Amino acid sequence: MTPDHLKLVTLPSQLPALKLALKNAGAKANRKPSLVTATYYDSPDLKLRRQSLTLCVQEQGTRRIQGLRRFGSLGGGGTAGGEWWDPIAADRPDPTAGISGSRLRAIIDDGELCPLFKTQLRRTFHKVSTDPSFEITAALDEGQLCAASGNAAESVCELELELKRGDPAALYDVALRLLDTAPFQMETQSLPERGYRLMGAEFAAVTSKPLAFDASMTVEAVLQSVARECLGHLLRNEAAAISGDGEAVHQMRVASRRLRSMLSAVKSLLPVEQYRWLQEELRWLAGSLAPVRNWDVFATDLLAPVRSALPADANLEQLAAAAKQRRQAVYDTAREAIGSRRYVELMLKLSRWFASRAWRDQPASERSAPLFAPIGYVAPPLIERRWRQARKRSKRFAELSQEERHNVRIALKKFRYMTEFLGSLFNTREVNALMKRLKPLQEDLGHVNDVCTAQRLINEIDRPADNDATALSQQAGLVIGWHLRELTHTEARLRRDVRRFRNAKPFWRPASPVIAPAIVIDAASPSPSTQAIERRDVFVRGEGGQRQRMDAGREFGGEGLIDEPLARDAALAGEGG
Repeated sequence: MTPDHLKLVTLPSQLPALKLALKNAGAKANRKPSLVTATYYDSPDLKLRRQSLTLCVQEQGTRRIQGLRRFGSLGGGGTAGGEWWDPIAADRPDPTAGISGSRLRAIIDDGELCPLFKTQLRRTFHKVSTDPSFEITAALDEGQLCAASGNAAESVCELELELKRGDPAALYDVALRLLDTAPFQMETQSLPERGYRLMGAEFAAVTSKPLAFDASMTVEAVLQSVARECLGHLLRNEAAAISGDGEAVHQMRVASRRLRSMLSAVKSLLPVEQYRWLQEELRWLAGSLAPVRNWDVFATDLLAPVRSALPADANLEQLAAAAKQRRQAVYDTAREAIGSRRYVELMLKLSRWFASRAWRDQPASERSAPLFAPIGYVAPPLIERRWRQARKRSKRFAELSQEERHNVRIALKKFRYMTEFLGSLFNTREVNALMKRLKPLQEDLGHVNDVCTAQRLINEIDRPADNDATALSQQAGLVIGWHLRELTHTEARLRRDVRRFRNAKPFWRPASPVIAPAIVIDAASPSPSTQAIERRDVFVRGEGGQRQRMDAGREFGGEGLIDEPLARDAALAGEGG
C-alpha cells in the first residue's frame, strides 16, 4: 500500500459482488480483458528471495517481458521503485537482457534458475470517474496461483486501485463505497510473496522499521510518516497473524499502541471529534488482540519454566492443556476481529485520514499552529513531556503499589515510543545511551506485569466439575507463587534500574540554556496549508530565575496564536529543569 495505490483482495465467491460494487461506483471497463501468464524463477536455495528479489517472465499474447523486482514494489515498467524490465524473445529468463540481465548475472548463474510457480490471470482495467476532480484506475485480476510442478494452487481475486490524479482521499472513498457492497481485505503481500508461501515459506512476524527525520520537516509531515509506518507495520503482520503466529498478533498490537501514543502526544493539535474516534477504534483493535499475547506469555514464559523444573507433575500438563484451549479461544476472537468489516473500515479510514491530512479541517488556532512548525522546534518539548511523566510516576518507586508500578511501565513505554519516533533528530550516541538504561527496566517491569496478569488469566480457565478442579487451581497457584518468589529476588535490580533511568542524561536538552521557540501563526491566513510562520514567541530564563516571555515578532503586528503547553515544555526542555 502506497499513498496512490491500494490493493484489495476477496474470495472467488465474492467476485460477482465485487464486480457489482465496481459498477455501482461508476467504474467502466476501458479496454478488453487480457490473459496474462507470469512464471517466477529462482535457484533451488532461493538466492533471489534471500536478497528480497523476484524474477519473472511475463507473457501476454505473443509479447514476453522479463522483470526483476524487489519485494513490495509495484508493477508498471521502467526502473522506478526497484523494478527492471526488458522485452525478451525466449520463454525463460535471459541473462543478457539489457536492464535486468546485468543485475541478474551479479547474483545468480543462468544454470541455477528453475521455475517455482506461476500465475494465470484474466485482467480487466476499469476507469473510475464519478467526479472530474480525480481519476482512478482499477485493475481486476482473477485467476490462479499454482506451483510449477505438483498440485499446490490457490485462487487469485485482487483489485488494485491507482490514483492517477486528484486528492488521495478519493482513493479511499472509492474503496469504502466498494466495501458497502463487497467484503474484502486490504492486501500488502505481492503475488510473488504469496507464491513463495505456496511453496512452503513460512509467514513471519515483522517488527517496526526505524524512522529518520530532518529537523526542517513540519510536524504534520512527521505525523504522516509515523502513521504510514505504524499502519504498514500493522498490515504487514496481518497474514501471519491470521495463519496463527502469536508474535505477529503481538506486533499488530504494538503497531496500534505506537500509533495511539503518537496521536496522544499531539492531541492538543487535533480536532476533538477526530481524536476521540481514532482513539476509540484503535483501543478496540488493541483490546481484541491483547488476550492472545497474554496467553502466549503465560504458556511460554510462566508455565513452561515450571513444567521444565517439575516434569513429573501430571497436573501441570492438565493446566497446560487448559491454557492451550483458552489461548485458541482468544485467538479465534482476534482472527474474527481482523477479518471483520469494522477492521477493514478502520484501516481504510485511518489511511484516508493521514493521506488527506484531515486534521486541517479545523479553524486556524492555537490547536493547529504547531502542526506547521519545524519538528526540530517541537520534538524537544514532546519528548520532555513524556520524560517528566515517567519521572513523576517513578518517584519513590520502592513505596509504589503494583498498580502504580504498572502506570510507571506505561509512562516508560510512551517515552520509548516518542524516542523511537524522534530520536533521529538528536545525537545517536546519547540517544542509545539512554535507551540502554531504559531497556532492562522495561523488561523487568514487563515481567512483573505478566505475573500480575497471569493471576487474572487463571480465573478465565475452564475448570472441570470434579476433584480435578482443585488440583488445577493448586497448580495454577504453584505457577504464580513460583514467579512471585522470583520477583522478590529482582526487586533490588529493579530499584537500581529506576535510579539509573531517572539520573540519565536527557539527550534532547541543549548543553546550555537557550531560547526555546514556539511557533505562532497569523489567524488571518486563508488556510492551514498556506499559512506561513510570521511570528515567534520565546521563553527565556530571566534574572533571579524567573521565566520571561519575549515577543520576537511584534513588528509584524496583530495578536498571534500559540500552543501554550508546547511552549511551556519547550522552555522547560531548554532550561534543563
